[in-house]
Amino acid sequence: MAATTYPTAGAGIYDTVTFFSPLFGGITNLLMTPLLIYTFGASSGGHISPTITMACFFARIISFPRMILYVAGQTLGGALAGFALNTAYGNRNFTVGGCHIDTSFVPPKDGLVIEFMACLIVIFLAFGVALDPRQAKVFGPAVGPWFVGIVVGVVCWATAFTREGYIGASLNPARCFGAYVASEFPTYHWIHWVGPLAASIAHGLVYFVDPLWTETRSSP
Repeated sequence: MAATTYPTAGAGIYDTVTFFSPLFGGITNLLMTPLLIYTFGASSGGHISPTITMACFFARIISFPRMILYVAGQTLGGALAGFALNTAYGNRNFTVGGCHIDTSFVPPKDGLVIEFMACLIVIFLAFGVALDPRQAKVFGPAVGPWFVGIVVGVVCWATAFTREGYIGASLNPARCFGAYVASEFPTYHWIHWVGPLAASIAHGLVYFVDPLWTETRSSP
């Protein structure tokens, strides 16, 4: 993890590595997320993150067995990617963005709140631009994944420099699980699972009240 660069008087944090490193990470997520969705769209409907998969289950888009199958596959894929990082770096001493919390600055309960809110934002916006069938006529399958990529990129970037000791929301617990398998498990890894799960349940309550298979309400 790079050392925190202190802001200058002129531009504040906006001309430091603390700001620019997450910015490039966000841009990478923005570009890679839609490409991965397109790639795996035919085989799994574009499910590349347990966060979205759990949200789809609680919104009653997919069944419980399918959710378990997808999450297991995503977690296994994350573990394989973690071992690939281990081999590439030649040791177990590496940090993955969005998966590290300095608990001397950020208590686990604070990290959980940030993770929950970040996941809730991503889930709501992802459904609004892509996953809700009622929006298919608005954006379509070609444009929706790019909007999802924008959402993920912006949230990853925006949560990575706003608090010292916190380098961004995970948004994908399988990714952090893979990183920890190949390095070491911290005591706060539960945050990366409980946050998305709680956000998925909260979002699912909205779709329980307004099921997505109903027709869009017309104006009176």
